[in-house]
Amino acid sequence: MRIRVISSTDEFDTLKASESIIHIAFRPSNTNIFSIVSQCPKLKAIQIPPSYKKTISKTTIKFLEMQGIKVNYVA
Repeated sequence: MRIRVISSTDEFDTLKASESIIHIAFRPSNTNIFSIVSQCPKLKAIQIPPSYKKTISKTTIKFLEMQGIKVNYVA
């Protein structure tokens, strides 16, 4: 399984609908996460560095869980 690494919001245009795992290497906003989810309907997991755990809202985490998308905190 291939993990797609996104380093900035400029890379959103290069996302493919078939992406299944994405590692976000920057501090994402709620809007950034919603944008990724809408562009990648087959998304199964999002990886975020553990230092950003407190900056992701509980509402966003709940939204991802409802969509069946796992959130992993990986360095």
